[in-house]
Amino acid sequence: MKNILLQMVFKNMFHTIRIKIIYLAFIFPFVLLGAQDYSFLPEPLKTTTVYKSKGDFEGALKFNTKALKQYEESGDTRGIILVYINIGSLLCNFAKYKESLEYLDKAKKELSKVKNAPFLTGILYNEYGRNYIRLGLFEQANAALNKARYHIRKLTDDKQRNYLLLNNYSWKHAGFLKDKNTDSLQAIGKKLRTEMPGAYSYTRVADDFIAKKKHLDSAEYYMNKAVLSFNTANFTEKGIALFSYGDLYNVKGDQKKALEYYLKAENIFQQIKNKPSLLTVYDTISSVYKSLNEVEKSNDYLRKYTFLNDSLDKNEKEAVNLAVINLIELKNEEKGKERKLFYFIVLAIIISFALLLYFIRKVYLKKQLNKDKLIEKKTIETDVLKLKVNDSFDEIIQLMESRSPLFLTRFKEVYPEFYEKLVTHAPELTEHDIKFSAYLRLNLTNKEICQYENISLRGVETKRYRLKKKLQLAKEMDLQKWILEL
Repeated sequence: MKNILLQMVFKNMFHTIRIKIIYLAFIFPFVLLGAQDYSFLPEPLKTTTVYKSKGDFEGALKFNTKALKQYEESGDTRGIILVYINIGSLLCNFAKYKESLEYLDKAKKELSKVKNAPFLTGILYNEYGRNYIRLGLFEQANAALNKARYHIRKLTDDKQRNYLLLNNYSWKHAGFLKDKNTDSLQAIGKKLRTEMPGAYSYTRVADDFIAKKKHLDSAEYYMNKAVLSFNTANFTEKGIALFSYGDLYNVKGDQKKALEYYLKAENIFQQIKNKPSLLTVYDTISSVYKSLNEVEKSNDYLRKYTFLNDSLDKNEKEAVNLAVINLIELKNEEKGKERKLFYFIVLAIIISFALLLYFIRKVYLKKQLNKDKLIEKKTIETDVLKLKVNDSFDEIIQLMESRSPLFLTRFKEVYPEFYEKLVTHAPELTEHDIKFSAYLRLNLTNKEICQYENISLRGVETKRYRLKKKLQLAKEMDLQKWILEL
C-alpha cells in the first residue's frame, strides 16, 4: 500500500505543495499521534483515550479491568464510574451492545451516589446515545444526547467541555444521517464545522455533496481538509475519512481508485475491530469488485459481510430488549420536577397507578413492535445475501445486464420454487410481470430496473402498482418484502 502511495506522489511531483502534504498524510497517518494532549482528562479516561488514539482497544480494555480493581479497593466512586463508562464505550466499539449497556447501567447506578458531576453525567449519556444510534433507536439516542449536552454545558473547563461536545455533535450527526433527518442533519453539520472543525466534520460536509452527486469539486476540497486534519484525528475518524474518499472516487466512476481507499479503511477498522463499520466496508467492496467484474473477490467480501452480519444480529436483538427498558426510564427522567411531583402525589392512588402501568405497557409494546420490524428487516437482508451467494447468481446478473432473452428462462431454472409459487398464486401473470418479479426477487432498486428496462422511475412505480394489484396484495403489504419472502 505504501509503495502505491509513493508512486502517486512521484507521478504528481509537479502538483502544489498542498497536494503533496495530503499524500504524505496518507502515508504517515499516525506519526503525529504523540502530539495530542489529553492531560485535561481525568484518569482513567486520559489513559484510555491514549490507547484508543493508537487503535489499541484491547489494551484499553485490559487497562480498565486492572484499574477497576484498584478503584474498588480504594473506594474511589468517581474512578469506578469512569471505568464502567470506559468499558461500556470499548464494548460498543466491539459491537457488544448488550454488555455495553449493562456497564453503562452500572455507572448510572454508582452516579446516583455522587452529587454535582456534570462531566461524568455528560460522558455517560453520550455513550448511551452512541449505543442507541448503533441499534437504530434514534428517538432514544437524541434524548440521551440532549441530556448529555445539558450537563456538558455546565462544565467550566473549556477543554473538557469541547472534548465532550465534539463527541456529542459527532454522534448526533451520525444519528441524523442514519435517520435521514435532513433538516436536523444540516443544523448539526453547521455546528460541527463552525464549533468543532476537524477530520470528522470536514468528512461529513463532503459526504453531503457526495450523496447528492453534486459539486464534487467542493467534496474533494473538504476531503483534503479532512486529511490535513489527520494529525488530531483518531483511528475511527481516519477510517471514516478514507471510506468517504473512496465514495468520492466511486461517484466519479473511478472504481479502481475508490477500491484503494476502501481497502485502507478496511485495514483501519480491522485494527480497531470496529465491526459495524466493517459491515458497511465489506458490502461496499463487494459491490466495487462486482462492477470491476472480479467475481471471485466480490463473492469473498459478500461472504465476509454475511458472516459478520449474522454474528451481529443476535447481539443487537438482545441489546434492543435492554434498550427498550432504558427508554422508559429515560423518558420518565426527562419529564422534570413537575412530573416527578405528579408521580409523588398519584402514587398513593390505585387508579392512577394502574394508568401508569398501562402507559408503560403501551410504550413497551410499541417499542417491541419496532424491534420486531428491525429483526424482520435484518432477516430479509440475510435472505437476500443467501440468494446472492448462489453459484448461478452471477450468471443470471450477466444475462440481465446484457439484456439477453435467455435471462428469464435461466432465472426460472435457477429458482423454480419461486417461479412455481408465483404463477400458482397468480396464474394470469404475463411474461413481463414475471420478469419484473424476477428483478424484485434479485433485490434490484428502482434505479437499476430503469436501467435494464429503459423506462422512467414513474414507469417502474406504475409497474409495481399493477403487479401488486394482479397479485391481490393488501395496500399495507410491501411488494418487495412479499416477493423476497415468497
